[in-house]
Amino acid sequence: MAKPEDRQAELVEHLAELRTRLVRSAIYTTAGTAICWFFYRRIFAFLTAPVIDTLKRQHIQTGFQMTGLAEGFMLQLQICLVSGLIVAAPLVTLEAWGFIAPALTREEKKPIRWIAPLSVLLFVMGVSLCYYILPVAIRWFVSYVPPNAEFRPFISQNLLFIVKMLFAFGLAFEMPIVLMFLGKLGIINSRLMKKYWRQAVLLTAVGAAIATPSSDAFSMLMLAVPMCILYVLSIYLVRIIEPKG
Repeated sequence: MAKPEDRQAELVEHLAELRTRLVRSAIYTTAGTAICWFFYRRIFAFLTAPVIDTLKRQHIQTGFQMTGLAEGFMLQLQICLVSGLIVAAPLVTLEAWGFIAPALTREEKKPIRWIAPLSVLLFVMGVSLCYYILPVAIRWFVSYVPPNAEFRPFISQNLLFIVKMLFAFGLAFEMPIVLMFLGKLGIINSRLMKKYWRQAVLLTAVGAAIATPSSDAFSMLMLAVPMCILYVLSIYLVRIIEPKG
């Protein structure tokens, strides 16, 4: 049995390693933010393209509005920070894996090893799907602008809306990863998921309606359908990773 002094020394060592990895993650995020600062114009064009292109196709000649002196700087800072977090995400994931891996056995590492790249892939898939359907959602909102009204959107509000949509879709696509972790902990299993799939589909649809920042049915449906498909896929993934016995 380990002595209290040894346990305390081991705890201090783990805390020191955690601090080191958190500092590295902060450095990665700062570096990612700095890189995105130099590419801000391209990032801005990428985020605003769905709005601008859709308005042009609707024959609405308008531009974004800014009302505050510091609004442009704060907007750039926020967008670069979020973009920096996304750029640094793979490295931050590696740091998290490096901290957890020593506590796992060789058999436990095998199924978890590919969770990190899978989570990145799923997040990118969710963001890509959202970016693809954004013009349809924007057309739906613009259709409610009165005939004699001039549509001049505020830049901060609209970019925040777009970022929320992209993040919501990317985060929703991480559902298989969450279910796999719950399966690994023994909280759920593939048999339980298969038995209550109808209830799960209903909860998934409700979750998609809550997670989607927009209120149009098309966006909710476009999020709910892939999530239901991912739930079915998760049943097989949980079956692979769940404790046998």
